[in-house]
Amino acid sequence: MSIVNLPNLEKYWSRSPLYDASVVDKVMPIIRFKALLSFLQINCDPDKDDKLTRIGLLLDHVQNVSQSMYHPYEAVSVDERMVSSKHQYSGIRQFIRDKPIRFGIKLWVLADALSGYTYAFYYVYLGKKRTVICQKSKGLAYNVVMELGKNIFQQGYRIYTDSFYTTQHLADDLLTKRTFLIGAVRRTSSAMPKQFKDIEQFEKCSARGDFRWHRANCFAYVQWRDCKTVTVISPIHRGSDVSYCHRTVNERKGFKKKKVVQPSVIHDYNTNMGGVDKSNQMLNKYPCYIKSKFHWWKVIFFHCITIMIVNSFIILTEFNQKTSNKVENISNQLEYREALALSLMDIHSSDETEKQTCMPACLDKRIDCSYCNAKASLKGNKTPSTKTNIYCSKCEVPLCLRKDRNCFTKWHSVGGEEAKHEATILIKEYSFSLEEDQNKEEGKKEELEENKNEENDGKPLEENKNKNQVMRFCIGDHIKVTNGYDIDDTGEWGQCFRRKSSSWALDEIVFHNGKDIIKTLQPADLVQ
Repeated sequence: MSIVNLPNLEKYWSRSPLYDASVVDKVMPIIRFKALLSFLQINCDPDKDDKLTRIGLLLDHVQNVSQSMYHPYEAVSVDERMVSSKHQYSGIRQFIRDKPIRFGIKLWVLADALSGYTYAFYYVYLGKKRTVICQKSKGLAYNVVMELGKNIFQQGYRIYTDSFYTTQHLADDLLTKRTFLIGAVRRTSSAMPKQFKDIEQFEKCSARGDFRWHRANCFAYVQWRDCKTVTVISPIHRGSDVSYCHRTVNERKGFKKKKVVQPSVIHDYNTNMGGVDKSNQMLNKYPCYIKSKFHWWKVIFFHCITIMIVNSFIILTEFNQKTSNKVENISNQLEYREALALSLMDIHSSDETEKQTCMPACLDKRIDCSYCNAKASLKGNKTPSTKTNIYCSKCEVPLCLRKDRNCFTKWHSVGGEEAKHEATILIKEYSFSLEEDQNKEEGKKEELEENKNEENDGKPLEENKNKNQVMRFCIGDHIKVTNGYDIDDTGEWGQCFRRKSSSWALDEIVFHNGKDIIKTLQPADLVQ
């Protein structure tokens, strides 16, 4: 459903020519899909104080699997992510005016800067009062970065952050863990040097492309004049290293592109800071999100599924680039999602997906109509014995096709979805009961074979009569039943097949002697 977007859920099962190209209705009926969606639950120990009790284990599992399957490159970025949702009454929905997704659930994410792989995420932002902060003196942003990067410390990684997260405490603590922070610095941040706080005076006496730098302890601070003045902190760059970029400048003769000096630290920051943004673009391109007005945790559940799909696509892409034995000839995310959907639906070729027309065909014998039985079961009535020798060649179900009872048309109409679902349940229950009864009969026959010699003891058949005048037979004897004996056909098989017919034309009859099954007779053995 993330590939083919329709106005509402019911359109995927619509029989209108406008929506008849979907294969979703071939996989399961809409009633079953809605039942699975409504009964979707995540079992957990209830904790009223913890809002994330319901999805905490799920988030931990997705994060652990994501980290075990992929090793990020040298540069990673940390930023926030908004999961689109307009649910109500949760108390955790956020509103951010300047974001592309203004309403939703807020997450903090650490993603690979090159591929956009979602490596870690810091749960869900619950608000200022509910969010748990380990070190309150250093602020929320400090705790977010330290929690997200705890599995990549002591490995020489570079973490790129925006001005919300960059503080001097964070830069110092990460450097002690052999992790380097490159981030934009706000004017009011503790990481802003005193020499750079006169930004207005610097803008008056500088032109576009001018910069200045300052080094203190292990860090270099670079301030560059572009459209606005930008300040960046880095422990691994030199302040004097420069590169070049192109900017569109308004001159007297019009707009022209001009080559502008740019510090190397600014160039690296612009290149690697977009890891989370790239990840968000891949996630939001084909979202598998089903709207939920009250169950906010379902939004996170479907978002976790999207994360796993995108991460697996990134792993497959990088594997195919580094090896000559490609797993699949897939070049983009759309093709990957199509192949994944076909695999889950067990459709392996285009020939199998070709649509067949529902046409009536004839059977060799008359059997019960599936639509009549399903309708009677829905109403709680006794199953009728409506026989037909017509069946649908595509659906492979027997259906009445008469002038006074046209079940074939009703079955293939929009209102027949409920009857289809009920008929599927009846068929499963019927086949299960038959299999169970067969197992019981085979077990009892084996017991009779073991005790055969002891029961008969070489005596003639005529002596093996009980007081109720019910004949006793041995396994393998050729028996013909006449009216001279009372037939006890109250066994389990007799009850099962009596649903089909109330006459003597039964498929099988089991004769009882007390509680033991004596003999099963075939229709050819019965003589009235």
